[in-house]
Amino acid sequence: MLKELQDFGLSEKEAKVYVAALELGRATVQQIAAKSKVNRATTYVQLESLKDQGLVTQIIQDKKTFFVAERPEKVLNLIEKQKNDILFKEKEFNKVLPNLKAIYNVDEDVPEVRYYEGEDAVNLYREELIKSKHSFFYSIAPILNDYEMKPEIEDAYHRMIKSIKDYKSIYVAAKRYPDIEAFAKKYKHFTLKYIPIEKFNIKTEIAVFDDKLWMNNLEGKPRAVLIQDKIMAASYKLVFERFWSIAE
Repeated sequence: MLKELQDFGLSEKEAKVYVAALELGRATVQQIAAKSKVNRATTYVQLESLKDQGLVTQIIQDKKTFFVAERPEKVLNLIEKQKNDILFKEKEFNKVLPNLKAIYNVDEDVPEVRYYEGEDAVNLYREELIKSKHSFFYSIAPILNDYEMKPEIEDAYHRMIKSIKDYKSIYVAAKRYPDIEAFAKKYKHFTLKYIPIEKFNIKTEIAVFDDKLWMNNLEGKPRAVLIQDKIMAASYKLVFERFWSIAE
């Protein structure tokens, strides 16, 4: 619970003090300090911070000061504030983006290579890919383990397919997957084919779109490479079309 509150924007000590205040109801600084195991002076500082955030209320009764935690639903205000802050930062960044692009120095003759390591990094790029518009997207990807078309996977593919005019994909597997093929048939501009794994024992997802080539390791530690180069992308597109002609 403490970790989750920190994820929502509270510091470690703020989270401890807030939880102690929730459990105690109306309480003095000394009582909250004892419950939270945070020293009294620090507890007072944290209570002032929580009060500023609308999570505790200060009450004076019989010349004594008490603090009362607000309802837990108030934590949602923190999340809403974070969302507003992100939207503001995005808006401000978009204002300076043209200037940053203007000074971005890249040699057009040298391929631009970007490396992504770790599941979070790979998934972050996938989200960027989904948000972008592409005239075509051709991919070959193996299914290394038994596969299930889960709702979150179906949703990600749905959003991606919507952003691409011509989507062709070959899946390489030990058997055919009727649910995947049925999903593909829902979309006019998404065509799916199959190659038995014994004919092409690939372990990496490879995709070409625009002037980019994407290679994503699907075995072992998640890592991927994105190469932006017109000649390489055009060459792989020819390779893909050859595989497409022999796929089932």
